[in-house]
Amino acid sequence: MQGNDPEFLEAVRLARKFFPESKGYISDQTGMDWDSFLGAMLAAEYQADHSCDSFPAPSSPDLGLANKGGLSGDEAEVYQRLLEHTGFSPQGRAVIVFDAIGLTGWSLEECLPIVCLSSTMPERLRDQNCFEQGHRDMIFIYESGEAILIDHDDRVHWAKSRIR
Repeated sequence: MQGNDPEFLEAVRLARKFFPESKGYISDQTGMDWDSFLGAMLAAEYQADHSCDSFPAPSSPDLGLANKGGLSGDEAEVYQRLLEHTGFSPQGRAVIVFDAIGLTGWSLEECLPIVCLSSTMPERLRDQNCFEQGHRDMIFIYESGEAILIDHDDRVHWAKSRIR
């Protein structure tokens, strides 16, 4: 995801503010894609669960998200499941980046990032039908210093900033 749209520029600015480890990985010029943001997450307090991946590697971390329903269901239900699984209780504002696939400029669906209050996230996700539509390479970044990334193989990554 890259461009000069105000939504993009604001999403990058807030991502770098909310998750300071990302400063070396994303910028207005380079854009924001899942792979670069994952690099920033690895520099923080990082964890992953690959249990929803259809073809996980034998050594992949399986923390049981798939057994709890995985990424299937109503938008608010899946989002709540992610928060419970990660142990996050986000506060303040949030940035949602849909289809952060990088190299193509915008996503295939041309979904602009959203900035909203953490408390309104379930409604905003429902408006986008993000889990039903199969949006992947999706990044959630919270003002309280947490981040969740769902990649194209349905692997869930999360991290808490060490700096924020």
